[in-house]
Amino acid sequence: MGLQDRLQMDGQYVLKNNKMKKHWLWVILIGFVAGCSGKKLLTNNNPIHEILLDKTGWTIDTLRNDVIWYKFSSATDKQFAYQNVNVICFNPKAKSGQMVFDYKKEKDSLSVFAGRIPGAIAGINATYFLEKKDSADYMHLRLKGKDLQQVKIPKTSIYWWKHQGMFSFNDEGTAFDIRFSPENFGTVKSANIMTGAPMLIDNFNPVGLKFADTTGMGSKVNKLHYEHYLRHQGVRHPRTAIAVTKKGYLLLITVDGRNKIAKGMSAKELTEFLRRYFNPKSVMNIDGGGSTMMWVKGQPYNGIVNYPTDNKKFDHYGQRMVETAIIIK
Repeated sequence: MGLQDRLQMDGQYVLKNNKMKKHWLWVILIGFVAGCSGKKLLTNNNPIHEILLDKTGWTIDTLRNDVIWYKFSSATDKQFAYQNVNVICFNPKAKSGQMVFDYKKEKDSLSVFAGRIPGAIAGINATYFLEKKDSADYMHLRLKGKDLQQVKIPKTSIYWWKHQGMFSFNDEGTAFDIRFSPENFGTVKSANIMTGAPMLIDNFNPVGLKFADTTGMGSKVNKLHYEHYLRHQGVRHPRTAIAVTKKGYLLLITVDGRNKIAKGMSAKELTEFLRRYFNPKSVMNIDGGGSTMMWVKGQPYNGIVNYPTDNKKFDHYGQRMVETAIIIK
């Protein structure tokens, strides 16, 4: 074979080899882009980078791709120093889990509620008691189309305000709504209804700023009946609340209180806090005080991550026996 023939063959080999290299470079590049696109899509489904407006004072844990745990604690924040807040964010659009509402007439602790639900990952206590003799008739509870409790008290009752808000959800536990309660619950088509109060944010309107405004009342507030809305919501207590964001995420919120390093919040303060950090579409306060509890799977102290106050100590052991719980599984 002559030199020219060999050079020609070598040139064809180099050309062919270069073409193969280019082909595989394109394959690798396309795969990389596709991988990045996939990661971007996952990020869009994950609220961690988009829902918290200010991360100062917060720590963030991803419990699952659709469940984020936010923890706030600060001794220096000008507005919310000495507050301890836990927020669970559930993104139903990720299609990885669901919300479960559990009601047991025989009261139990939140950790026991969660332990009964396979796959439970996080949860909070839910709404005011139905089995309490002096206040049972101010609640409305409907589960799977059946009204288990209906409002019977007159508008003149001191408890009337306690069903001001309504949380409704589908049977699958993937679609949620919070709004003011209607005069007639029979007009509500949702198969599941839980009332609570007060409304803190209604379609981005911070109604909780004015609900229990105690400005100028001073010590007069403490002379009111404990269930009077001004005393119940106008001073600092532990709080439990639920919220729905513009994108349909569900927020489960607890605020610790009754301690020098966790002062608790009024309804007005909780409204301000949630607007500042999350700006949810709608928020409703539910049963707080000694009932305020949050549970997270795998955590110490039977999973109780906040500081319940029923044992009058600032630890994780003061769980109250409750009737209702909201669990993410």
